[in-house]
Amino acid sequence: MPNALSRGIFNLFFGAKRKPFASLPGPQPGILGTAGDFLGASPWDVCARYGREYGGVTLIWMGPNPGLVLNDPALIAEVYESPRRMEFEKGNISEQIRPSTTDDTAFTAELRGDWVQKRALEPTARPWAAESLADMVGPMQAAISESVDALLKQDRIDFTPALRRMTFDAFSVAQVGEKLPDQVFEDFMLLARAADARIQSKLPLKFVKPPKDFEAVKARFYGHFVDRIREARKRRDPGAMDVMSRYLRETPGIDDQVLAHMLGGTYFGGAFSSSVTLVGAFHQLNKYPEADARLATEAAALVADGPLTSQKLESAKWAEAVAYEALRILPAVRVMTRTPSKDTQLAGVTLPAGSMIMISNQHLHRDPAHWPDPDTFKPERWLDGGTTRDPLGSGHFFPFGRGPRACVGADFAMVFLKTALTTIASRVKVHLDSTEPFEEGFFFGVVLPKGVTGRLAARTATALQDARARSA
Repeated sequence: MPNALSRGIFNLFFGAKRKPFASLPGPQPGILGTAGDFLGASPWDVCARYGREYGGVTLIWMGPNPGLVLNDPALIAEVYESPRRMEFEKGNISEQIRPSTTDDTAFTAELRGDWVQKRALEPTARPWAAESLADMVGPMQAAISESVDALLKQDRIDFTPALRRMTFDAFSVAQVGEKLPDQVFEDFMLLARAADARIQSKLPLKFVKPPKDFEAVKARFYGHFVDRIREARKRRDPGAMDVMSRYLRETPGIDDQVLAHMLGGTYFGGAFSSSVTLVGAFHQLNKYPEADARLATEAAALVADGPLTSQKLESAKWAEAVAYEALRILPAVRVMTRTPSKDTQLAGVTLPAGSMIMISNQHLHRDPAHWPDPDTFKPERWLDGGTTRDPLGSGHFFPFGRGPRACVGADFAMVFLKTALTTIASRVKVHLDSTEPFEEGFFFGVVLPKGVTGRLAARTATALQDARARSA
């Protein structure tokens, strides 16, 4: 709370600007407006606190500029899903990450521009997307199993970077049919760190310099996919089921660079969020051994007679419930932003063009008025109609966003998460050094778990029998 002098100075200079917003609750602004609340605090925690203290809409001030924090499902739907959604663009994030990504994907495209056309080109939006997803299960299981075997040899694992690389490798098998060289992963991480520096900078973006050799690394990263596409065109393998090969068969006229940019962009769109969701899931499973045992029992049964298939994964109801509950209680993306492209009416006030709108899911994902025992990891809440009561993208559950511009890779992410949870649980027990709440940082717009360390232990027949007994 700013002191009286700070509040007085703000009112002296900007009191007239406050009058049109007098109907909205919010913290008292000081010299910095209410931006000081976000200094040294996680933005998702601040937005969740505002939801508890002020309700569904909170007036904030970024210096002299008004903005809103939304914790109201109806207002969020108005921004995300109503015909008015065209008035609200993604805001700063598009400009912050654009140098590391490309303009050939829907991620940074404007709704008022060619977003619809770019979205329709994304592999997960193509007519064959569901069939392609089904074909990915087996190859991703094999890649994850290989990663697990390597991690079993380590005495101590830092799970956030370890599962990030596992996710990158599984994505690669799905995207291009095989794991990619270390250099490609290192290039990806350099581009991600460059974007993160822009996201987290307190300076104007023109003063944020890219790392050394940035342009060469970017050209090499996306060029790697161009080279693979050209090689695939020459091979013309009718049996290849990876996304790249299928896209070339179904749409042979696609430009090589455009397809390369979409394939490379998949990692930015999902590798960080999917891997930290796994970290959060296993952190919670360590706190709730019965849930972990039930996952191990289900997983062992699913792989007992051979590799995973899409049909088997459909019956992995507990793995799905674990994934949903991890996405609810520890969503990877907890604050999203929108910006009105022109002066617009929202929540009973007129927001100037360019105003900050922060949309929080943390409060709604744990709203005690909606969720019984909201702070407890209870996968069983998703069984017996739970996913129908609160489907992805609904008012109190939107880890991938809401509306037409929700994450285009959500279906792929869910297939990956269920495949990874089932594969890992069938092979190993994840032991963490601590089940205390882990420190949460921020990287590339995604929550970054810190200090989640431990080891893997191979599942034995005896261990599986113990798990069955525990889950019974």
